Amino acid sequence: MGNSTTDILRITPLLATEVQAVLERHGYRLPSGGEHVHALVLSRVDVVLRNLVETFEGRTR
Repeated sequence: MGNSTTDILRITPLLATEVQAVLERHGYRLPSGGEHVHALVLSRVDVVLRNLVETFEGRTR
């Protein structure tokens, strides 16, 4: 099972980009509003992705 130390190495910008690509293939789009809005949204996605990883691996807080 993973831990927060190895998550730092495994949850990379590439993983976030791949998740974004999957969502876009399924018809989801980033909101309009420019780079600032995209950065805010993607920072929230990072938090949610970390929660997803913990849930997927059966970790609880």
